[in-house]
Amino acid sequence: MASEKPTAGGGGGPELGTRLRPAVPAPGGGGGGAAVAGEGVGSVVSLSGINPSVPIRNIKMKFAVVIGLIQVGEVSNRDIVETVLNLLVGGEFDLEINFIIQDAESIACMIELLEHCDVTCQAEIWSMFTAILRKSVRNLQASTEVGLIEQVLLKMSKVDDMIADLLVDMLGVLASYSITVKELKLLFSMLRGESGFWPRHAVKLLSILNQMPQRQGPDTFFNFPGRSAAAIALPPIAKWPYQSGFTLNTWFRMDPLNNINVDKDKPYLYCFRTSKGVGYSAHFVGNCLIVTSLKSKGKGFQHCVKYDFQPRKWYMISIVHIYNRWRNSEIRCYVNGQLVSYGDMAWHVNTNDSFDKCFLGSSETADANRVFCGQLGAVYVFTEALNPAQIFAIHQLGPGYKSTFKFKSESDIHLAEHHKQVLYDGKLANSIAFTYNAKATDAQLCLESSPKENPSIFVHSPHALMLQDVKAIVTHSIHSAIHSVGGIQVLFPLFAQLDCQQPNDAQVETTVCATLLAFLVDLLKSSVAMQEQMLGGKGFLVIGYLLEKSSRIHITRAVLEQFLSFAKYLDGLTHGAPLLKQLCDHILFNPAIWIHTPAKVQLSLYTYLSAEFIGTATIYSTIRRVGTVLQLMHTLKYYYWVINPTDCSGISSKGQDGPRPTQKEIISLRAFMLLFLKQLILKDRGVKEDELQSILNYLLTMHEDENIHDVLQLLVALMSEHPASMIPAFDQRNGIRVIYKLLASKSESIRVQALKVLGYFLKHLGHKRKVEIMHTHSLFTLLGERLMLHANTLTITTYNTLYEVRPRTREYLKYCN
Repeated sequence: MASEKPTAGGGGGPELGTRLRPAVPAPGGGGGGAAVAGEGVGSVVSLSGINPSVPIRNIKMKFAVVIGLIQVGEVSNRDIVETVLNLLVGGEFDLEINFIIQDAESIACMIELLEHCDVTCQAEIWSMFTAILRKSVRNLQASTEVGLIEQVLLKMSKVDDMIADLLVDMLGVLASYSITVKELKLLFSMLRGESGFWPRHAVKLLSILNQMPQRQGPDTFFNFPGRSAAAIALPPIAKWPYQSGFTLNTWFRMDPLNNINVDKDKPYLYCFRTSKGVGYSAHFVGNCLIVTSLKSKGKGFQHCVKYDFQPRKWYMISIVHIYNRWRNSEIRCYVNGQLVSYGDMAWHVNTNDSFDKCFLGSSETADANRVFCGQLGAVYVFTEALNPAQIFAIHQLGPGYKSTFKFKSESDIHLAEHHKQVLYDGKLANSIAFTYNAKATDAQLCLESSPKENPSIFVHSPHALMLQDVKAIVTHSIHSAIHSVGGIQVLFPLFAQLDCQQPNDAQVETTVCATLLAFLVDLLKSSVAMQEQMLGGKGFLVIGYLLEKSSRIHITRAVLEQFLSFAKYLDGLTHGAPLLKQLCDHILFNPAIWIHTPAKVQLSLYTYLSAEFIGTATIYSTIRRVGTVLQLMHTLKYYYWVINPTDCSGISSKGQDGPRPTQKEIISLRAFMLLFLKQLILKDRGVKEDELQSILNYLLTMHEDENIHDVLQLLVALMSEHPASMIPAFDQRNGIRVIYKLLASKSESIRVQALKVLGYFLKHLGHKRKVEIMHTHSLFTLLGERLMLHANTLTITTYNTLYEVRPRTREYLKYCN
């Protein structure tokens, strides 16, 4: 084909626009453009157009024609884009009217064709293809069936930067729908750095991770194509259960082929009727749902659920029929667990006939404008009128639930205890009349999955049949794929690559850490099993260690917000305490991670700890008080010093191998840390001896006045505000020695604060114990000597402080005499 130019069918050659722009009639119309004139490689192609609706052997031949025209170089990008899109949808492409991919094989052909196009043309086609994917689950499924994720990943290392951005966007859409274990392993292999460098486009591929957990709807569902007779046919039901009422519950998603006939079509969600046409059904009119009970042919009652059901969005619908023998029966409709419509309705159909016209997704006539077009999750019919608490609890299980309410540990979603009680008390399981889900299928057979001990309401076999092109779709979530490759731990090596450089400019990408954490937190929030893996594998210990080894440029405000958001999330969980403790110990309270980050980031952390964090009762009961106080005093001593203590105090200070906050910023940060410390100590029943000992040890071993002042002020505040626990502990731990050590300080402010501590101590100490301490060791004499070490006279500040101590001294002298 590349050897000769195509010629027009009748004389002179027309413009290139007519060569590839198909002359396609409106859907359902006749006629079309010309086809290929020959079958060989050198065949002549008609320039009046390629008609996607007319077979040219197969879809491969059609794309081969386009590739040939591209190779001879006489076709514009605009024509290529239009033709490719038309071939994908089997007609004239329109993003609102005709956007469904008709043949999955055309996707592979498109990829082959793109290798012959320039970058601009590729970009336009990939951009439009991603928009097509977002429009319909059918397109996502077609791409999944041909393994598009794997094909694109294998090409990623060779594509242009602009194309890589578009492919990553498209891969994110596909991966959030379904990703297999093989595809996930391939993705992770493309993220593995070598010799300190990321693979090409690896950092861009990381953004796919954030889109994976954001899936909507169940993993498995029934797909209804919206064609005539496409439905799930149920076997005959001997007698409809009505004496305790009944409830139908399912998740559904309307996915119309186009918006043309939305107002004309009346798609049925379900239809349970006898051969005489009486029974129950529900169908859509526009965006509203009409629930119908036909008591005789053409006569009955209807209830309109005036809820705005939007296309391409998942909803849980629960239609409750309440039977009352002596008064009017009722109907209640719930959407997403909330009551949206109710009213009196004499819905009971009094008949002895079997219900042999039962369908899901269609009326009994199954004509084209009465079939459902979209997706259905698991369908349940209960022989009870469920109450609001039961329906709300079922909604909490999420759209992916397809079991029989028997085992409390079956769901990977966190449930409140009262919801578990409602779901698993046996009432729901015992009242299931029938249930069908897309996982329990065998070819076109839908296996009825209610508990075996429940009585059957069917005439014979309870299994249903998928008719026409109704399919049971099984997708793979990121949770199941990650579980298959080793669990949450497979992400940890990526944190070890934070300092890897970009291959093109040798720059370190600072957004990687925030991206990985966002993905990790999303996974943990959506899976109890992964929280248990994180806890058992000491995940935050590993991440904390890797962050310590990495450059602090990665610890940004976005990283902090991810940690804090997860801490708040764990605070709201009844079982979140152990993981929250691990997060605090190894991340939030780990100074080695934070000391070299920007001061604003550190300020946000310690402001949160001293305000919102400590104010939550659950968090307060979670953290180990004594251990946390010791850890914070260690942090102040070795990391957040105002003056380096190495020379004077002989302490091997840390946090010097990178940029530190300024001295003023350090003082501000220490203030928030000490505020957190004070609230932690005073929130319960006062100070514990080990906590006070850590404060006294700090004051004894630190000799720089700047490093002591704020901690000493904390001690004064504790002595004044909580003497009942402080004074005995201070006495037991020989705190008087710390006072006299501080009285030798050159700083008058330190000496004054030490005197205040002495004053509070003597004020609340018993008379006998005062004598034992002060008189036996002549401590008042020593007090005078200490005060005269650095001055021959007393300043007014020192004198006033001694005056405050004087009443305690006078009581002591009176006792001695």
